[in-house]
Amino acid sequence: MITGSRQAKVLIVGAGPTGLTLGVNLLRGGIPCRIIDRLPQRRPWSRALGLHARTLEFLDAMGVLQTLRERSRPIRAVNLHGEKGPLLHLDFTALDTPEPALLSCPQSQVEAVLEERFRSLGGELWRDAELLDCSQDGAGVRARVRVGEQVTEVEAEILVGADGAHSRVRELLGLPFEGMDYEETFLLADLDMELDLPEDQSHGFLLPGGALMAIPLPSGWRLITVLEEDAEPGPADPERDLALLSERLVQVLDPVPELPEPIWLTRFSVHRRLVSHYRRNRIFLAGDACHIQSPMGAQGMNTGIADAVNLAWKLVLFLRGYGGGALLDSYQQERRPVAVEMLREVNLLSRTSTLRRPFLRGARDSLLKLTGQRGPAENKVMRRASQLDIHYRASPLVDAGPDADLGWRHQGPLPGDRVPDVSLVSLHDGGPRHLHGLLRQPVHHLLLQPGEAPDHPTRVILHALLSRVPDEYLNELRITLILNEPPEGAAPDMAPGRAHLWHDKDGDFAEHFGNGSRLWLMRPDGHLAYRAPLSDADFLLAYLERLFRRGV
Repeated sequence: MITGSRQAKVLIVGAGPTGLTLGVNLLRGGIPCRIIDRLPQRRPWSRALGLHARTLEFLDAMGVLQTLRERSRPIRAVNLHGEKGPLLHLDFTALDTPEPALLSCPQSQVEAVLEERFRSLGGELWRDAELLDCSQDGAGVRARVRVGEQVTEVEAEILVGADGAHSRVRELLGLPFEGMDYEETFLLADLDMELDLPEDQSHGFLLPGGALMAIPLPSGWRLITVLEEDAEPGPADPERDLALLSERLVQVLDPVPELPEPIWLTRFSVHRRLVSHYRRNRIFLAGDACHIQSPMGAQGMNTGIADAVNLAWKLVLFLRGYGGGALLDSYQQERRPVAVEMLREVNLLSRTSTLRRPFLRGARDSLLKLTGQRGPAENKVMRRASQLDIHYRASPLVDAGPDADLGWRHQGPLPGDRVPDVSLVSLHDGGPRHLHGLLRQPVHHLLLQPGEAPDHPTRVILHALLSRVPDEYLNELRITLILNEPPEGAAPDMAPGRAHLWHDKDGDFAEHFGNGSRLWLMRPDGHLAYRAPLSDADFLLAYLERLFRRGV
């Protein structure tokens, strides 16, 4: 009999990318957790494949990006073709991000790397472990779990259901999961073969009989096509299905290679659903347990990972005694609107890619061509697809201080925005630094920007601010002073042992944030929590007091 324990403060149901990401980030924050998964071992394949630029930033902060790169193929562009030729070319390398690409990495490999990281941090993973039921009160959650042939009771302070589209946790909470089913049936084949197409690009062919997508795998290609209108989901028919793929390939390639026996062949239908609530007291939902959608645009796995990153730092603070219920409420307030917009955009993409009427196809193709001819529109499409433009500006958790009208709003990110990465130089050792490198420490980061040639009043404000930050906050807060010019000497009056000194040697920070005397507070997930002129430092201290307040 396995004995339950309260040692794990968080019980996570589901060992997919969402659950493992949550577990890794909780452990990085010092919160012990346990993951249970009903499968005895991970599946060797799945429909989830692509990792977008924003997700790669998260994975880099978690210390797993390099390992994932070794198991992936970078996709640097997406090409869309109509029946009359090219329509749109999206070049990911033009994105302003440290990782300007989409990584083709099967979900099974993502899970393997995340699981290795989770275990290396001391995480405990129970496989062949099924959640039977659970209950909660003001002190925590109790769950009955079947592990193999045994049933045990597990206690935790928080339970998170990251258990997919058929979530047992969501079912136990009785939460609606409303949406719609698409009429189309899709065919997916993973093939170990070569195609006469650029292997660092993804290709979509919007054909009259049904769309065909060719996506590079780390080895070989994934082909996805829409089946005939009367086709039904269910077991694949290898002979017939491969014949259909060859028929579609004939329309776009010459010559067409003989298709080998597939590594994986499946038919599937598509659903669009969204849960009504992401939280019930001490029980949360994340990933596919909250939202499912068409695989078009590769948004599902990425959105689930972002859910987990957003939730993790809030649970870390809460379980350390900070923030209270308002902090936990912000998880749904921030992430559910993102899912609503994502579902809308993916639905539009899916609908337009499966159009069959000639008039509608012609209008779609004209619009895609126009988008490709307008640089700003093309860049916006890429940033949206890569999730770099996701923001939480409407969240009650972010603030702009007394300067609410933000007359300098065109300079730097707004509260709730993703903080851009920039190159800097350490004044401690002269080595290169990147702003996103700070995120490897999963705390809030206060960036102080004195501006050009800071005068005496500015130096006094800096000294006073650094002196007044309570010592207890320094466990949750790191301070970095970013100077336009290196100071003469060590400038102890500007950073009396409480701040790192970095130099904006190439003006990269000023280009992205402006030149004024300002302060910026970056959250552990890389979004901006607060910004204000440096002269309004008192308001920052009030914000920190609200953020790090004790109790519920």
